[in-house]
Amino acid sequence: MEYILLIAAAYLAGSIPFGVIVACAHGVDLRKVGSGNIGATNVGRALGRKWGIVCFALDMLKGLVPMLVAMAMLPPEKGPRELWIWLATGGATIIGHVFPVYLKFKGGKGVATSLASSWACGRTIRSAALWRLLRGCWRYGCGDMCRWAR
Repeated sequence: MEYILLIAAAYLAGSIPFGVIVACAHGVDLRKVGSGNIGATNVGRALGRKWGIVCFALDMLKGLVPMLVAMAMLPPEKGPRELWIWLATGGATIIGHVFPVYLKFKGGKGVATSLASSWACGRTIRSAALWRLLRGCWRYGCGDMCRWAR
């Protein structure tokens, strides 16, 4: 039962639309500006590099924190079941970002959240490969982030 609550909490944490929150704090409706996406790249376009980086960091935190909680609750020494729960927790945060319940299931692309969730596992090479795969699936270019991060 506690594992289901952990995964549900991870989904709800992933659903927090930090891009929309940051933009609303500046009087901008992010869904009507730029690409219409709620992620850090569009925040960077609409509000500038500084706020785009803040949003990227917040999106990474919402992927990292649930994974760290899951890792603290379930050490990897216990076996493969715990690793599957880690995977479900990380997946729930990513799905929460892409399909947030708070925004009628229309969210971002999940780049920062998926990057942080995979990094939390401590497998840098696998994280880079996963991030590359996700970029390929959603056709999301790192150049968009780099453009405003310079």
